[in-house]
Amino acid sequence: MKIEVKVLNVQRLTKLFIASSRWLSKYADVLNDLNVYPVPDGDTGTNMSMTLQSVENELVKLNHEPDMEEFCEIVSEAILLGARGNSGTILSQIIQGFLSGISHTENVTVDDAVVAFKKAKEKAYQSVTEPVEGTILTVIRVVSEEAEKYQGPKDDFILFLAHLKNVAGKAVEETPNLLPKLKEAGVVDAGGKGMFYILEGFEKSVTDPEMLKDLERIVQSQSNRRERLEHSVTSLEKINFKYCTEFIIESGDFDLEKYKSDIINLGDSVICAQTSKKTKTHIHTNNPGKVIEIAGSLGDLNHIKIENMKIQHRNVLTKDARYQSEKSMKSKTVFKNENSRPIAYFAVADNLQMGELFINSGASAVLIGGQTQNPSVSDLEKTLDHIKAEKIIILPNNKNIISAAKIVAERSIKEITVIETKSMLEGHYILKNKMETLNYLVKGVKRNISVEITKAVRETKSEDMMIKKGDHIALVNGKIMKKSDKIETLIEDVYGSYISEDTLSVFAVMGKESTEEGNKVLKPGLDVRYSDYPGMQDNYSYYIYIENRDPELPEIAVVTDSTSDLSEEFVADMNIDIIPLKLKFESDKYYKDGIDISKEDFWRTVLSKNVIPKTSQPSPGEFKDLYERLFNKGYKKIISIHISSKLSGTQQAAKVARGMLGREKDVAIVDSKSVTLGLGHLALESARLVKEGHSFNEILEWIDEAQNKIKVYFVVKELSFLEKGGRIGKASSVIGDVFQIKPVLTIENGEVCTEKKPIGEIGAMRYMEKIIKNESKNGSIILYTGWGGTQDELDSADQLRSIGDKQKKADYRGRFEIGAAIGSHSGPVYGMVIFPKIR
Repeated sequence: MKIEVKVLNVQRLTKLFIASSRWLSKYADVLNDLNVYPVPDGDTGTNMSMTLQSVENELVKLNHEPDMEEFCEIVSEAILLGARGNSGTILSQIIQGFLSGISHTENVTVDDAVVAFKKAKEKAYQSVTEPVEGTILTVIRVVSEEAEKYQGPKDDFILFLAHLKNVAGKAVEETPNLLPKLKEAGVVDAGGKGMFYILEGFEKSVTDPEMLKDLERIVQSQSNRRERLEHSVTSLEKINFKYCTEFIIESGDFDLEKYKSDIINLGDSVICAQTSKKTKTHIHTNNPGKVIEIAGSLGDLNHIKIENMKIQHRNVLTKDARYQSEKSMKSKTVFKNENSRPIAYFAVADNLQMGELFINSGASAVLIGGQTQNPSVSDLEKTLDHIKAEKIIILPNNKNIISAAKIVAERSIKEITVIETKSMLEGHYILKNKMETLNYLVKGVKRNISVEITKAVRETKSEDMMIKKGDHIALVNGKIMKKSDKIETLIEDVYGSYISEDTLSVFAVMGKESTEEGNKVLKPGLDVRYSDYPGMQDNYSYYIYIENRDPELPEIAVVTDSTSDLSEEFVADMNIDIIPLKLKFESDKYYKDGIDISKEDFWRTVLSKNVIPKTSQPSPGEFKDLYERLFNKGYKKIISIHISSKLSGTQQAAKVARGMLGREKDVAIVDSKSVTLGLGHLALESARLVKEGHSFNEILEWIDEAQNKIKVYFVVKELSFLEKGGRIGKASSVIGDVFQIKPVLTIENGEVCTEKKPIGEIGAMRYMEKIIKNESKNGSIILYTGWGGTQDELDSADQLRSIGDKQKKADYRGRFEIGAAIGSHSGPVYGMVIFPKIR
C-alpha cells in the first residue's frame, strides 16, 4: 500500500523535527571530520546537532497539543536559545525563517512549504554580514530555488521531500568548486552537508520503518502524558479542600464519634482510627489549624503532616512538612529545589506563597517561619540537612532570625555565609541577582529601599509621629517613617519620598489585607520597571522594594568573552563582564570556561589525557540574558568586544541576541580581530576610557583605531597538538619534530598565521627577542607576556619579560595565563602581546 502525506500538521511536523535531530546526531562526527571552514575546529557536527537537539528536547516533553502558531513559537524559541557555533546560529535562522512561512495555517501544503523554504533562505542570508558561497547558505539557497521550480505532484510530501534531499545532495557536492579552502582540503562543506542530513531526516520521518516506529512511540508517550495531565487538571478542579492533614493524638480516651462530628464539617475524606492509646486522623481541609486546635484539646499531637495538594498537582515544589505540637502551632515547611547550584541559597519565608517565590527565584531550600514564626537553630539546621552543597548562603529575611542563622553558621562544618537581610524583599533582591558579586549585592541592599506596610494595633509614638490604632504605617528599612488613615495615600507618600531619578524598579508583594484602592496606586509613573506578586502574607498589607541605580555605575558597560584570558587580577574594578565559551572533552558534558573549569584544570586535563577539547560559543540566549542583566543594573549602553569573527561565531550569537532585545543603537558589537590578551587589552583600555568619562562613540572610535595595531605572537612547543587540531598535516608534524621546529604564530587579519619557523627553543626565543627590540625602536610599546601548559612555558614567558625590562620604551603590563581559545589548538605555548602607546 502506497503511503501518501498530503499536508503537514503539528503532529507530523513534530515527528519531522525529531527525526531530523536524530538523523543529524547520527552523523555529527562525520560533519566534525569535514569541518575546515570557516575555522577547522572540528565542531560543526556537534554544534548543529546540539542546536537541533534543543528543539527535540522541547518537543519530546510537550504535555499538550499546540496549534500551529504556538508550535512555531516553541520551536523558534528553542532553536534560537539553543543555537551554538556559526553553523548552529545560521541553522537557527533557517529554521526560524521556515517557521515564519507556515505559522499561519494548521495544515501545511507543498505550496506553503515552498514559501517557507524561500523565507528560510532569506533569513539565513540576512543573518550573515558577508555571505560566503560554498557553505550552508548555498545549500539552502539552491533548495529554495529548486522548491519553487518543483513540477512533481503537489499532494505528496514524500516525493517533494525526497526531491529536496537530492537537490541538497548535489548542492553539497558543488561546494568545493565555490570555496577554494574546501577544494584544498578535499572535502565538502560541513554545514552544507549538515543541511543535507536534516532534509534526509525530514524524508526519513515518513519513509524509514524504524524511524516511524520510534516516532510513533514518542507521539504515544506524549498522548499518554496529556491524558495524565488532563486527569490531573480535572482532579485539581475537583479539589475543594486543598490541605491534606494527618496527625496522631497521643490518647484514645475520648468520644471518637463526637470528635468526628466536630471536624467533619471542616473538610472531606475524613478517616479516624482509634486504639486504646492513640487516635490517627486524616482529613482534607482548608483550615488545618482549626482541626489541629480541636484535636490538641484532646491530647498531645505527634507526626503532624500538612501538604498543599494543589501545589503538589502543579509540581511547583517538593516539600516535607513539620509542625510543632505546642499550643502556639508554628508551621515549619521545607522546600527542595533539585537543581541546586554549587553555591546554594537557603531562605526563610513567611508562608507557602513567599516560599514559592524564593524557590522560583533559585533558592535551594526555603524554611517557612518568618514574621511571628521565628525558627530555632534546630529548625535551621534540619533544613540545612536537605542541602547537598558545601557552600551555602543563608538569607534570614528578618532581623529576629539573624542571630540564630549566625549560630548555625558557626556550628556547621559546611562553609556558610549569613547575609543579614532584614526583610523578605531584601532576601529576594539578593537571590534574584545572585550572579553578581557578594560585595555588589551588599552595597545594593544599602542603597535600595525596603518598605513594609502594616496596621497599627495600638496607639504609639515614633519620633515626633503620633500613631493611632488602625492607622496604616510604613516601615522603611525597618524603621517607622510614614503613616496615614488611608492605605493608598500612604503608598503615594512613600513613592513621593523614596522614588527618584535613580530608581530602576519597584517590586510589590500583596498581602491578605491588600485593598483595591492600594493596588491601583502600586504601579509608579515615570520610567520605572514594575512587577508584583500575590504573596498573601499575614500582618503586612504590602511589601514594596525600590531598587536604585548604583551612583558610581558608569553609563557604559564593557563585555568580552573568556577567550580574552582576562583574570581577576587584570580586571580588578574595571567593570568588565566576561561571558564564557564552553569546552567539551571526551564526554558529552560541556564546561563553562573559567566558571566550571579553571585554566589550571584545563591544562591538567589536556596534558594528562593528551586530549584536545572542542570549544563552543555562548548561545544567543546567554548573550541576551547578560545584556538584559546589565541594562537592568542601570547601564545605558554596552560595548561588546569579542574574539575575531574568523576564529569563532561568538560575534554572530551576540548580534542575534541584540536583535532579540531590539536595542541595536545601545549595543555595539566589536570584532577585535584578535584573541587572548590582544582582545583582553581592547576590553581593558575600553573600560579605562569609560572610567575617564569618554563617550560611547569616542570609545568605539578608539577601538577602531587600536584594533589593527595589536600584535600577538606565541610559540608552540609541540607540533602534535597542531596536528590533532587539524592545523597541520601529520607529515609536517613528523618533519617538524625531527628538525625541532618551534613555529612562531601570529594573528593577522583576524586569523592565525605562521610568522616564522625557527629551529629549537633558543631559535624561537631569539626571534621573539628580535621582535621586542624592533618594536620598541619604533616607539614606546605596551608589553604583556603569556604562557599555558607547564613550568617550562611559564619560565619562557618570564624570560620574555626580562627581555622587555631591558628596553627603555617597553611598558610591561603583566603576565597572563593562556587558556582554551589558543590552548585547545596549540597545546603548551608561550607568547606575548605588543601594543604601541597611542594615548
